[in-house]
This record gives sequence, structure tokens and C-alpha cells, in this order.
Amino acid sequence: MPERFFGKRIFVQRDEEPRRPLSFELDGQEHSIEHVMVSWQDYGFPDDGRKHTWIQRRHRSYYRVRTTEDETFEIYYDRGVSLDHPHHMKWYVTKQL
Repeated sequence: MPERFFGKRIFVQRDEEPRRPLSFELDGQEHSIEHVMVSWQDYGFPDDGRKHTWIQRRHRSYYRVRTTEDETFEIYYDRGVSLDHPHHMKWYVTKQL
């Protein structure tokens, strides 16, 4: 299957510790996660050509996951400024591999 790109916000069920995703909803369909294949952190700066201070860094946790339907997705958790405040708990799906 060719890659599909989304960039959509999703709703995620996750473990309390270690905060790994268990399932997510995309376009009204529930996807149960069978396995987190790899995860990584992104602390980079925006790519807009301007100079930025340390506080403007991204704070994202990326996950490449395999679902019980044998599909692979890349999702991320945008931590913003807080790990636990619901207003800042935003998840996105970037692509299906």
C-alpha cells in the first residue's frame, strides 16, 4: 500500500504510565494498537527561517504503531507546555505506511 498522509487530530486511549497509545479513532474508525514498533522525541525548532528561543521548541512524542488490522501508522503526541493538562493533550496522525 502506498503511503497516505493525514495531518489530522485524533482521539487516543493511552496507558497512564508509560503514556503509550493503546488505540485511536481516525475518521470514525477505531484502530487498536497491537505493537509500538518505535518511538522518538522531537525537540526541534519550527522551520520558518526565523531565529527562535528555546521555549519555542516543539515537544512531540512520535510513535510508529502496528494495529490489530495489520496496518502501520505514524502518530504523535504534541505535549505543548504540559504533560497532564487536558487542554494541551493533542494527538495527531501524520501518515499510514
